[in-house]
Parts: sequence; C-alpha cells; structure tokens
Amino acid sequence: MYFSFALAVWGAFDFLAAFVTMAILTLTMPIIWMKFRMVITVDNELRIDRAHIDLKYVHLAKVVDATEYRRLRTVDSDARSFHATRWWLKSGVQVFINDPRDKTTYWLVGSKKAAGLFSALVIVK
Repeated sequence: MYFSFALAVWGAFDFLAAFVTMAILTLTMPIIWMKFRMVITVDNELRIDRAHIDLKYVHLAKVVDATEYRRLRTVDSDARSFHATRWWLKSGVQVFINDPRDKTTYWLVGSKKAAGLFSALVIVK
C-alpha cells in the first residue's frame, strides 16, 4: 500500500515522476521502520524504548492472549495504565506495578514473543 502512491503518481503524471516518487518512498522506508519499532529489554529494570521501571516495583506479570489483549487495549483499559502496544500485535504481557509513589496500575506490553518476555521478567526478578 505504501508503494501504491507511486502507482497513483504514475497514472496521473508520467514514468519519471513515478520513478522519483518510488525512490523517495524507498529511502524513507528505513526511517519509518525505525520510528515504529519497539525495543524491549529486561535486566535490572524493564525498559521499553525510553520508558523504564525497576523490577523491584514489578508485582506480578502475566501473558495475555489475543482476546484479553484486545479488551485491555480498548474497553477494559484502565486510565492509569501504561500501554506500549502496536495495532498489529495480537498478544502481550500485563505487568502489574506495586509502587506507592506511582499511580500506574499496570503496563500492557505488546510483543510477538510474549512468553519469552514473561520468562525474562520471572527469571530476572
């Protein structure tokens, strides 16, 4: 769909304009990929891009399936929760927070490898 724009330019103008458009779109693809990627690391703390929390404040974590993940992102979402999700992910991990200074109830972390993230949280903690 991203490159259909170049096809539309070709239909409206000419081959050269479509070629230039395709070249520009191809060059911007890595920038868009870098913007939308989500880096998750677990060592002394759970770090998701720039957000991080020390593991001593992680009370409980659980893997959520596709149905529960969709509900937690929409109708059953807590306004005090932190969401690190992407619309194309189908599962994730719900990480409950136990910090009296922080009003965040849980983190909802979307991941293709939810079981691996859960294991990393359990093992490190």
